[in-house]
Amino acid sequence: MPRGDSSVPSRPSGVVAATPSTVRAINDRAALELLLDHGTLSRKQLAALTGLSKPTAAQLLQRLEEAGLIVPRGTTSGAPGPNAQLYALNERAAFVAAVDVDEHRVTAAVADLAGSVLGEVSDAVDYTGPEDPVPSVRAVLADACRRAGLRLRDLDQVVLGIPAAYDDSADRLTFAEHIPGWARPETLTRLRAALRSDVVVANDVKLAAVWERARGVARDAASFALLWAGTGLGLAIDFDGSIYTGATGGAGEIGYMRLGRRVDRDDLPPMFDDLLGIQAVAALAVEHGLATEPGEAVAAAREDLAHGMPFLSELARRIADGLGPIVAVLDPPLVVLAGPTCSPGGEVLAQLVGEQLRATSPFEARLAVSTAQGSPVLQGGLDFGLTRLRERLFSEARQDRPGRARRGQRQEA
Repeated sequence: MPRGDSSVPSRPSGVVAATPSTVRAINDRAALELLLDHGTLSRKQLAALTGLSKPTAAQLLQRLEEAGLIVPRGTTSGAPGPNAQLYALNERAAFVAAVDVDEHRVTAAVADLAGSVLGEVSDAVDYTGPEDPVPSVRAVLADACRRAGLRLRDLDQVVLGIPAAYDDSADRLTFAEHIPGWARPETLTRLRAALRSDVVVANDVKLAAVWERARGVARDAASFALLWAGTGLGLAIDFDGSIYTGATGGAGEIGYMRLGRRVDRDDLPPMFDDLLGIQAVAALAVEHGLATEPGEAVAAAREDLAHGMPFLSELARRIADGLGPIVAVLDPPLVVLAGPTCSPGGEVLAQLVGEQLRATSPFEARLAVSTAQGSPVLQGGLDFGLTRLRERLFSEARQDRPGRARRGQRQEA
């Protein structure tokens, strides 16, 4: 509509004019994000970047320093006139932790507000039995905090990545029969009480997709699907930066997806897990004279294609059999193959899967293999937790937060 059209109301219906308090909150958040991006800024530089007057920028910096979210850090040099004070985000104003839960291992990492990882710990566990998982999670987090020079109560945000579906409306895990201690209704409540922190629970594959969106091969994709194969199978669906979770958190539990038709009334067709689950891939590897651990088998086959190509071709066919109905429903511009089974296959596996998919489906889907090093679940959990924590703190920046200011200043010393 033209700018001068008289039909445009001076104030849209239902929209409330911004108050001075709202404007301050917007300016505070913009300044914090600029400091996060630039590292350090002077009052003059901040005023130029935000368009604020120098007096307003000075008031803003004073507010943020009193709130404990920024600290003085050095001065400018080499320019005419007196050196100007530089300000930086107080990285130690808040801390986030991520926990990556698997059936036989739990890993925790702690990062500061700037995203620097301060401590990481991994412990062997056995979650396949009925034992309570809360003590082991608390212990690994406490150990990671000690390595970071922190206490457990210093954590402001914890993200738990778990190989199950999380129903947010009921605050419970589903599809968690393989980790029965976690499946108990009271486990998450007890974990929150033990940690005394804001605990966000998320499916592990969805956190891996968060990492791919932020730092991996899906950085420039409008949308994408991530197929994870490892101890379990999972699918994460990213629509323009938002992960689809489903009505009860169960979106992407593709291990239960039936492939094919019933042979007779009594026999069900195989599930995707029967073809690509860890036991199925291990059995396939043994048939081809490879190591029973799927990731090792895929890596060895890729290194020696003369011997390993039959194994990789059959693995690719199984992946394509499951991807066929997925791409037919989603038609994604990109499919990321991830997890301990897929990642070692690299571009060789992606090419083989693409050939198999084109032979059986009219849909074209660009395939890429994740290049994540370490645990993308853990790294995605930190990214997700930092985003959530910064949104909360930056929106609260204008409020008086003396307790946090004292804590940040004490730890800076």
